[in-house]
Amino acid sequence: MVSHLPKCLSEFSLEEPAENVEEVQKSKSVGYKKKKLKKHTPSRPMGVLELARYTMWREHRERLMNIVSEIDQSPPATQAVRQTRVNALREEAQQFMQRTKENIHMLLNLSQTMRTHGAIDPFRHDAPYVMSMVPATISDLEQLEQDNFDMGKRLLSIGSEIDSGLKADGAANKRDSQPFVMPDRAMAKYKPFNIKLPSTDKERWQLFRPRIYFEMYLKDARPLGRIVVQLYTEAAPVVVLQLVRACMCNMHNKFQIKRLFPNLWLDVELPTENNTALNSPLEYDGKIIDHGSGGYVLSFSKSHLTGFGDSIPFSISFKPLHVVNGSRVGFGRVVKGSKIFECLQSYGNKNGTLSRGLTFTDCGVL
Repeated sequence: MVSHLPKCLSEFSLEEPAENVEEVQKSKSVGYKKKKLKKHTPSRPMGVLELARYTMWREHRERLMNIVSEIDQSPPATQAVRQTRVNALREEAQQFMQRTKENIHMLLNLSQTMRTHGAIDPFRHDAPYVMSMVPATISDLEQLEQDNFDMGKRLLSIGSEIDSGLKADGAANKRDSQPFVMPDRAMAKYKPFNIKLPSTDKERWQLFRPRIYFEMYLKDARPLGRIVVQLYTEAAPVVVLQLVRACMCNMHNKFQIKRLFPNLWLDVELPTENNTALNSPLEYDGKIIDHGSGGYVLSFSKSHLTGFGDSIPFSISFKPLHVVNGSRVGFGRVVKGSKIFECLQSYGNKNGTLSRGLTFTDCGVL
């Protein structure tokens, strides 16, 4: 059965292509050359039909070996310049810069048009009429000021139906208009020196009863308000002078709150810079202010009568203290802002430590 199969499937068909491998490889390098099959003589005699079939197989093999493809099967060539577009980068960069420049000029022109309200025609010789908001703004401010003035007049004309405890208008300056009378007991020790007193009552109030104020602030929270202190010059002249001097120069940063004892007093220090008058024995009068008559009294200990040193420590009491009469010298009293001290007591403990920071943001002389 095997001998009657076509020769293309015989042993010769499997061996012949292997014999022609070298010839095919040489033809690729040299060029196209018509290939011919190697003559092969059958090993045995064949019949007429078998010989014709063998001849047809030989012709078919020759046609297959000489086939040339009409399609280019080689891979396409890759052009790196075309893929990376290196040559076009410069042109694209120039186009981008030119486009950006044109956009900037367009924005400038739009801005100029909006500022000049379109008056950019070079053939327009008359001055453009530009609307200004300044007159309208001034008119609005004047109207607002007039409205505020009218509102203030209406508020001043309102009378309270409830007794709020506030003084009437002009009561603050009533103090200066009253005649000032110095106690004879306080002036008795100064009579041998023939001191010339001020002629007007206003000057006497400012000399013997100066008033200072402090603006208090709860650190990192809110302002607490203003307290007004009336000082008594004859009680401790050097101490009162130092406090008035510090308030006149607005040295609010120098006043330091050290300790706070609820329901007792508040300790404050005022640093001094080598003041010889404060380091020498002090003149004082401990009978000017009675600590038991009321609270909110400014005082310092009699242990400092020989000199204060680097600072003036003083206290502000929260209630009447009869026990400190004779051991402390009172030189001032809070006349306004007592409710602020009621709020301050919640920020201290029995050890005097402050739970919240308390500072003075402003001070001055009234």
